[in-house]
Amino acid sequence: MDRIIIKEIYMKELDRKRNIRIYLPLDYYENENKRYPVIYMHDGQNLFDHQLSYSGHSWEVKETLDRMQENGEIEGFIVVGIDNNQEGFKRLDEYSPWKNEEIESLLERGIKDGAGGEGKEYAEFIVKTLKPYIDENFRTLSDRENTIVAGSSMGGFISLYIGFKYQDVFSKIGAFSTAAWFKEGELLEFLREEGQREEMKVYLDIGTEETSNDNEPNFKDYYINGTIRIYETLCEFMDKQNIKLIIDEGATHSEIHWAKRFPEFIRFIK
Repeated sequence: MDRIIIKEIYMKELDRKRNIRIYLPLDYYENENKRYPVIYMHDGQNLFDHQLSYSGHSWEVKETLDRMQENGEIEGFIVVGIDNNQEGFKRLDEYSPWKNEEIESLLERGIKDGAGGEGKEYAEFIVKTLKPYIDENFRTLSDRENTIVAGSSMGGFISLYIGFKYQDVFSKIGAFSTAAWFKEGELLEFLREEGQREEMKVYLDIGTEETSNDNEPNFKDYYINGTIRIYETLCEFMDKQNIKLIIDEGATHSEIHWAKRFPEFIRFIK
């Protein structure tokens, strides 16, 4: 039986439809009484299939989790990959609750992209529509201790927002190569305001050669320094033992390096 299931879900909070890709652990069909923790991840097209991935290389989530389960490192996870919004490439709209006015001005001049602003509704979709669907239709461990949110770049940005906004739902966050530059001031202020109401674990990473814009070499500084400032902000109100920061020498802003670091994230949250 297929262990990667694709379902189309209506996002009532955003009035649009979206594919979700559900990875099931190695022993899901063999052990009908076993339940699993769930990782909700963004940019679902990039997680499992090299051909679908934006860069031509996936996160290799299936291969990594299968191998770790075979080796006895983990008991298994269900992964719910939410495809990004590729309609007019409005991905950024859903991945930030705050609008980036500079990008918005480019949109007004006909450059098609998202400028943020729908992140609140996207978060509500995951918590109020998607999670109940997954818990009803799959054998999940539905408590907060076993519910994780993760993503890369703007997916890391929205994961931090979702995790701290809904601490009653999520206990662990994976923020890979977070694009803090998009709205860093608002993100850091939000984290401080939310603080830590529940016990949390946060994984952060960044490569030293990261840039999402080849014409802006200074983006390397934006990514590294932004991630360090997120770490320092979290240290203001969290136990440092519950925060992991990896600075990956020579790593770029790509699925190749997120796939490489994905096992370390799993070891940290298991």
